[in-house]
Amino acid sequence: MPHAAPYVLSAPGYLSGGGDWEHLTELLRLGHGWRDVSTFDQHTALASPDGHLQVVLDRRAEWTWTLHATAPYGQDWAAALGAHLPVEYVTAMVDTMLRPPAAGERSVLDPLRAAGWTEQATGPVASAVSPDGLVHFTEEPAHQGAAKPWRANCTVNGYRWWTATFSGHTPPGLVTTFTRSLAGDDPLPRMAIGTPLYRCGPYTRLTPTSHTYEDEQALLRARIDGIRSLRVPRPRPAALPPNPTGRTPAARTR
Repeated sequence: MPHAAPYVLSAPGYLSGGGDWEHLTELLRLGHGWRDVSTFDQHTALASPDGHLQVVLDRRAEWTWTLHATAPYGQDWAAALGAHLPVEYVTAMVDTMLRPPAAGERSVLDPLRAAGWTEQATGPVASAVSPDGLVHFTEEPAHQGAAKPWRANCTVNGYRWWTATFSGHTPPGLVTTFTRSLAGDDPLPRMAIGTPLYRCGPYTRLTPTSHTYEDEQALLRARIDGIRSLRVPRPRPAALPPNPTGRTPAARTR
């Protein structure tokens, strides 16, 4: 049955809410061929075919996304992401998980600097604050010589909407993908009901749109089909038998 609920375009993205979780879970399951390894007390847990990457949406921890990787994807690392963080941001990070690490990644703060965030130096760690003052992205202290973790949180008038934490060995490219999403100004499609989020009205820009639930599903199906077409190898044409004469064979006649 068609969903007639109207949609709006919401900006900034970090105040737009989680969105439709299936845009990630179905992409991994149907597009990339990940296995469902959910347990009774988890909402969703998916593992890559080799078992070394996991994406979990855990209802025990206030519906927190967890991205987790083990060898051979470098040292073990994990990222915990609040469910009110847009699923588009989480999907972008998972896309980065699936790609080989890029050499010479730029500073994870560069996208925020370019977007006009205020950088704050607090001793040996760095941090940046969004122009509206609602999101803080901070490098956490660590033992000397240890890789430093990162933490971000979005708080509106004392209400904490989401938190994102990245362990010390999280690949810089994945953290940069996160900061690039935070810095982006593209609005996100959301159902008008429930938007803007609680207390976020004064900070949220809403634009009417003709975008519908069916459009969202069509985009998801197209992306799944695109990934599957790249994942499934095409059959090779049958090899011709060797021709010792080196001449082009004559056409057959009936």
